Amino acid sequence: MRRLTLVLALFLVVGIGLAPAHAKDPIKLKMVTFLPKGDNNMTAWMAYIEDVNKKAKGELEIVYTGGPEAVPGFKQFEALRNGVVDMIFGCESYYGREVSGAAYTHLTRLDPVKERQTGYYDFRKDLLKKHNIHYLGRAEFGVWFQIFTNKAVQRPQAMKGQKIRVSATYEPFVKKLGAVPVTIPGGEIYTALERGTIDGYAWSALGNVQAGWVEVCKYVLEPRIYEMNIEGLVNMKTWEKLPGHLQKLLSDCMIENEKQYVKVMAGIAEKEFQEMQKKGVKVIKFSPDDTKWYVDLAYEAGWEEVIKQNPELGPKLKKMLTP
Repeated sequence: MRRLTLVLALFLVVGIGLAPAHAKDPIKLKMVTFLPKGDNNMTAWMAYIEDVNKKAKGELEIVYTGGPEAVPGFKQFEALRNGVVDMIFGCESYYGREVSGAAYTHLTRLDPVKERQTGYYDFRKDLLKKHNIHYLGRAEFGVWFQIFTNKAVQRPQAMKGQKIRVSATYEPFVKKLGAVPVTIPGGEIYTALERGTIDGYAWSALGNVQAGWVEVCKYVLEPRIYEMNIEGLVNMKTWEKLPGHLQKLLSDCMIENEKQYVKVMAGIAEKEFQEMQKKGVKVIKFSPDDTKWYVDLAYEAGWEEVIKQNPELGPKLKKMLTP
């Protein structure tokens, strides 16, 4: 009997020693997003999360803990920096001023792959490291921005005086147009349009149908400006605690996501652009000269603001992101 007991004990010891690493409880990373779950703008990011969780094989799990209802969008960067959450899918216009003095990532003319090739990725990573944050990359690109309005105009110069909802992304441009920028959360746009508190709003090509804004907004200006400015970020202390092979997994999955989803997201945006027209939103097209004036003004206003806020860094960023 004693011999049998000893054999069983040895078997258990050996069995425990051979137990695979993934049998342990997974490392769980709490993640929040600045948009609600299910928003089209999160398509690429949620695919990234799924990819990581699958390839981690039980060692690591990214856990979605909520959108702006869990942590308000404008406070998520601070929550990440302080370690309240481990990861965010955040909009740089919400926290750009804290990082470099002004929001600027929407002004890039390079796709994520080229940003890595030119050294911008490493540059951005160094900027965010100073804020206790690791920069994973862009899980969404290829989606543009437009201005929507309830007041039809024939020329962009006629936008003067219109009250347009903005975030830091579009505020300099809207001011340059002579319109009046109004800063309110995205969740308040529908009511503000319905009540006439604003005449229109600036937003990406995605999310307008889902949010129902097409029900209370009549027109969209055709010129497309800027690029999507959403980033995947990790708390630096969380990042440094991860084993090297899991850091590599997170990084490799992001690189693959960036390559794959630029075209996917652009296609989703084109589809929604057609859908909003079917729902009654009319497209306002300008002459070729006015279109060029409008687009040039958008980038001119954006870079002017960045350089004004950070005279040393601004010109360097403009050079890095403009081919």
